[in-house]
Amino acid sequence: MKNSIGISLAVCLALVIWMAAGMVSEGEGTAGQSENSATDGTSTDNRVLVEVTPMQAEEITSYILSNGSITPDREVVVRAETAGQIEDILVEEGAYVEANSVIMRLELDDRQIREEQAEINVQEKQRLYDAAANLLDRNFASQSEVDNALTQLKLAEVELERIRLEIEKTFIRAPFAGFIEENIVDVGEYVSIGNEMIRLVDNDPLVVTAHISQNDVDYLSVGTEAIVELINGNERRGQVRFISPRANESTRTFRVEIAVPNTDGLRSGSSVTARIPRRQVMAHYISAGLLTLNEEGDIGLKTIDPEGRVAFHEITIERSDVDGMWVSGLPQQAQVITAGQGFAPIGESVRMTMNDSSIVGKHHDYE
Repeated sequence: MKNSIGISLAVCLALVIWMAAGMVSEGEGTAGQSENSATDGTSTDNRVLVEVTPMQAEEITSYILSNGSITPDREVVVRAETAGQIEDILVEEGAYVEANSVIMRLELDDRQIREEQAEINVQEKQRLYDAAANLLDRNFASQSEVDNALTQLKLAEVELERIRLEIEKTFIRAPFAGFIEENIVDVGEYVSIGNEMIRLVDNDPLVVTAHISQNDVDYLSVGTEAIVELINGNERRGQVRFISPRANESTRTFRVEIAVPNTDGLRSGSSVTARIPRRQVMAHYISAGLLTLNEEGDIGLKTIDPEGRVAFHEITIERSDVDGMWVSGLPQQAQVITAGQGFAPIGESVRMTMNDSSIVGKHHDYE
């Protein structure tokens, strides 16, 4: 035990002597350098040292981004057009139906009897009119009697058509092709005119509604192709089909609709991100960590100008991904300060080391 303590103390003492010797040597070296500098008449370069990376601009497509959700192209609640009891529901929720197909039936009640009565009445009025017309030909009836018989015939025909239309309304039909989202009523339930019966949605095409700022809306036109990214990362292409002629009064944004063909059974309601091409622009791909602010609070990048001084360029973020961003506002060929920019005052001359490795690295393209 005593031997171990003695060894430890000896090691510590040796380390102290070695460090002291190094400090003396360093002091002598520094003193020698100072003396040499004074003798040579030279001075130390105190300019800030920065790392600079040369970058070349590339032409890219700038996109307008908007988050939203997918909605059906059409959605309607089918309501009862005549009163009656639900006799049968022919389709289940979630089923696809063709346009004009019967999806529910109401009880006919006395409608069929009223139809037969109306048909008999039409036949009777037709017989009376034919008789009056025959008598007119033989000068045994006046023209007014014939006209009256014709009027009675037409009224009977209208009544027959009315009851037939009422019978047709007991067959609840799909106004367009789509999916039954909800059966609102059950068999045996009585409905009055106007009662909700079925909710029907048309999911082809699906519609993405974007709200575009007043600064970007002039870049758009009907027919512009857009990219819609689903929440699972899959992408679909669609077209701008509508641009609102007036901005929302509270948000000052314009409503834009993008129609996305639905050939593989996508469901509406999912969250999406819409990317709409804005313009072609020359831009540099950088790391977000290089961004800085000037005294006015503008966001930008620091570069080295041809005279070797620090320059500030206000930039516009054109596009971004998980690795970095595309920005415009720099010279086409730029010497970007990639290290030490926080210590490099704008307008001051600095010392530079060049970093020839590309900062771009592997970036993501939307095209």
